[in-house]
Amino acid sequence: VPNEGGDPKMTGFAVVGLGMGRNRARQVVETEGAELRAVVDLNEALAREVGAEMGCEWCSDLDDVLGRGDVDVVFVMTPSGLHTKIGVQAITAGKHVVTTKPMDVSTAACDELIRAADAAGVLVGVDYQSRYVDNNVRVAAALAQGMLGKPILGEVRFKWFRSQDYFAHGNGWRGTWAMDGGGSLANQGSHLIDLLLWFMGTPTRVYGETAIMNHEIETEDIGQAILNFESGAKGGILGTTTFPDSPYFSAEVHGTEGGVLIDAALSGEMRVFGDGLEEKLQAIDNPLANVVEDVVSALNEGTPLRVDGREGRRTVALLENIYRSSREGKAVDYCD
Repeated sequence: VPNEGGDPKMTGFAVVGLGMGRNRARQVVETEGAELRAVVDLNEALAREVGAEMGCEWCSDLDDVLGRGDVDVVFVMTPSGLHTKIGVQAITAGKHVVTTKPMDVSTAACDELIRAADAAGVLVGVDYQSRYVDNNVRVAAALAQGMLGKPILGEVRFKWFRSQDYFAHGNGWRGTWAMDGGGSLANQGSHLIDLLLWFMGTPTRVYGETAIMNHEIETEDIGQAILNFESGAKGGILGTTTFPDSPYFSAEVHGTEGGVLIDAALSGEMRVFGDGLEEKLQAIDNPLANVVEDVVSALNEGTPLRVDGREGRRTVALLENIYRSSREGKAVDYCD
């Protein structure tokens, strides 16, 4: 992708959608080798405010950004059901694309975005910030290298609270199938579901139950799943937005030679069990701090993205299997 205008040594970014996108815009500004060229939001006042805060250009029309030669990468930070639509527009304009989590609301949409990126020869990735937390990286590497022995069980659990006002905000897209792709599992829980797949591999069988317990929404505010993995290990998922004060967001794995309890998956606080395991974990390096560094490295050094389109699609596929099992009221063979 040509980098016309701007510093040719810098990777130019545009951020579309300035809810969570505001944080990612700041991340671009603070990352070496990256330059925030523009921010975009349909809310013109918000776009102007964030543009002034970040010291970059702003607009409310996506086409104004896609026509710029100094924008190499487009961050799509909109409601989930718009990721593929906007992503394909950006790819058609020759841009690399990173979506916020989850990749989209269906595997069919994910496949459309992957095909578009493959045809255009550009990158597509998904921003799962837990993939860049040092201790999460260490646990994934330790499992891949057999440091925990034969894997036995992997669990992820979060107990958060979301008010009814949260679901009404932003035109009410959260908690809908069309724009959110699910409820507590798809939105808040997708970080942990991605971690579980990263740690434990591909499931072979899934049993899920979901329910609406305390909100007026289309999708679940509590979801649970039991998984069987190809390795023979078991897995568990629990997620809810009904728990007061949002206290809990964890991942736990163990095998025959040790275990790890990650008490805060977004910050990586953990407890380690097993002789010598903690020392082995601390020796594992994590060279990337965030998705912006990842993209800059991929474009300049040819390194693979931590979560490319095909990897990001896996979370959406597992969600579809959990929801299918819940609808059918029985365990289902995993289908990707």
